[in-house]
Amino acid sequence: MAGIKKTLFIVAIAFFSATTYAQITSGRIVYERRTNLKKQYGDDERMSRFITDDNKIKLDRFELIFTEEKSAYLPIEDEDAEDAGFMKYLTTHNSIYQDLEKKEKLTQMDLWGTETFLKGPLEKREWKVTESTRNIAGYQCRKAIWHKNDSTRIYAWFSVDIVPSVGPEGFDGLPGAILGLATEDGGIIYFAKEVKALVPNATKLVKDTGKKDVYTKPELRAILEEKMGKWMKPKDFDRMFSWL
Repeated sequence: MAGIKKTLFIVAIAFFSATTYAQITSGRIVYERRTNLKKQYGDDERMSRFITDDNKIKLDRFELIFTEEKSAYLPIEDEDAEDAGFMKYLTTHNSIYQDLEKKEKLTQMDLWGTETFLKGPLEKREWKVTESTRNIAGYQCRKAIWHKNDSTRIYAWFSVDIVPSVGPEGFDGLPGAILGLATEDGGIIYFAKEVKALVPNATKLVKDTGKKDVYTKPELRAILEEKMGKWMKPKDFDRMFSWL
């Protein structure tokens, strides 16, 4: 009898270990994005009088649902958004649908209340994986660095325990899901707050654009610069398209 109990105990421990460390291939990740508006708009005289120490930090939430073939990054509606006034437009709330097999993405932008679509390939980024680690949402993550340009570096923390190469704002290209993302100056920071293994509703992973026009990024920027160039500066467009 004692031998049977011992065997059952060993099997239970093995099962617990296997399920505890099982890799996730489909699920849902909830992110909190923390934007420092003073760092984003600090050199903009038009905005400086509206952004104070009390409201300089803006928090937004998003969900990323994914399988090994597709992913959808979607804003989580804020119940207080109607009370935020124009401040709610100071950060982007794009929805991004990725086909990981075809390496394509569709971005749904909210341009001042107008639904606009962008299409294009998944961006190729040259990540440098480091030995630095940290725990995010209960997962051990490795730090990677992407030199976006000569003056901008992006930090990402990814977990190999979540198999698909996905992340916030369509960031990918690492051997596992990105659970943390930050600009070098800390102006924009994303951290996963919740990770759950599940099989998502397939209809949420795709977006029907209907009869609306679908643009490439250069096409849409050229149109906006032509129509809005009198009121918006080049850096405004840079900010709008920085994550696309």
